[in-house]
This record gives sequence, C-alpha cells and structure tokens, in this order.
Amino acid sequence: MKKGYSIVVTATDSGSSKYFFLPRKWIKPIFIVIALIVAAIVIAIFSYSRVYYQALQSVMIRRRNAEIEQEFAKLQEIKRNLDATEMDNRRLRIMLGIEKTPPPVEPVIDEVTSDYSEKIDVMTQKEENVPSLLPTRGEISRNFGPTHQGVDIAAPRFSPVVAAASGVVKETGWDSIFGNYVVIDHDINYSTFYGHLHSVRVRTKDNVTSGELIGTVGSTGKSTSPHLHYEVRFQNKPVEPLGYLPFLQL
Repeated sequence: MKKGYSIVVTATDSGSSKYFFLPRKWIKPIFIVIALIVAAIVIAIFSYSRVYYQALQSVMIRRRNAEIEQEFAKLQEIKRNLDATEMDNRRLRIMLGIEKTPPPVEPVIDEVTSDYSEKIDVMTQKEENVPSLLPTRGEISRNFGPTHQGVDIAAPRFSPVVAAASGVVKETGWDSIFGNYVVIDHDINYSTFYGHLHSVRVRTKDNVTSGELIGTVGSTGKSTSPHLHYEVRFQNKPVEPLGYLPFLQL
C-alpha cells in the first residue's frame, strides 16, 4: 500500500465526493512551491509600495517647490513695493526740506597724463635719490604705524602715480594683497614700494627720474576702493614716508 495523504472533496448539494491521493514524497515540494509563491507575492507588494511611496514623495516635493516659487515671487513683489515706497518717501523728504539732496560724486579720471608737474604744486626736491615726493595727489586715508608699513593715499581711479625719487625699477608684478605693484631702488639706502596700481607703465631695470609716471591708481589686490599704498624703505626697513616731505622745496 502506498503511503500518502487522501483529500476528500464532498459537494453539499449532491452528496457526491471526490478523492485525491497525494503521495508523501510530493508534500515537501508542494510546500516549497507554495512558500516561493507567497515570498514572490510579498516581495512584489513591498516593491510596489516602495515605488508608490517614492512617486508620492516626488509629487509632494514638486508641489512644495511650486509653493516656494509662489512665496518667493510674493516676497520679490513686496521688496519692489518697499523700494518704491522708500524712493517716494525720500523724494517727499527732499521736497519738504527734511533731507538734502546728496552732493554729486566727483567723476573718476579716465585719462592719464604724464605732465604730472602741472597737477601738483610740490615737485622739486633737494635730494635727487631721496624719496621726498608724494607719488600721487590725494588724501591720506591710513597712516604709517606698527601694523601698517606705509601710507594709503585715496585718489580717483586712473590718477597718475609718479616715482618719489630717481632710481632704477627693481621689480614689478602682482601680489595677492597689494595687487599690481612697483619697487624702485633709489640708492644703496633707499627704495620705495607702490601697491594697488591699476596699471604699471614701467619695466624691471628701467631708469626713472623723480616725478616720472610709473603707473596709475587702482584697487587691485585686497582693496575696497581706489588708493595707492606707498612705502619708503631705508636699508630694507619701512620708515615713515611723510617724514621725508620736508625735503621738498615749496
């Protein structure tokens, strides 16, 4: 007699029955197939749920981006309205005399002239190789000190910069702090440094005379506005540049 399992299926309306016989050796493969089918169904449901969640999340992100764009557009409109209101208020204050119209800004010099002697009163110097000439015409915006080895002279962009004394151009180049610069050796003791230049009009080893154009004022390097950084060095040590101005003949 074969070993196995009998399955009886009986119909409730007719009373007839059907018998199915499953050999014992088939039971294990059947359970394996059923388990694989269930596992496949579970994996399919999980994958579909994950894809559906990602799609739902993508829709929510797109919707949020659209809302953010609308909010940003509203903020831009509010900013434009505030700017217009501020402009109207300023005009009203000016009309009522509460606020004065700001003075016009002096135009920037856009041309360079080599005839610097006509633009500055102080030119002639007693000592040809002593840096006793202020290299550009402007206002001292920062003085010489322990943490500042020269003076800063605020001047319009493109203003002429001249050699403070006769000498030989030792070096020209670019520095991350001082931008375009020129170094001039005047004699065995004196040298001068000119930084933040917009343009350089001399080359290394050029001979220059006192008052000769060497460049133009700029704002290159680490600078927030046009000015000239000017240093006087005596025996390679920075000294107060303004201390040499008494050599000038007025």
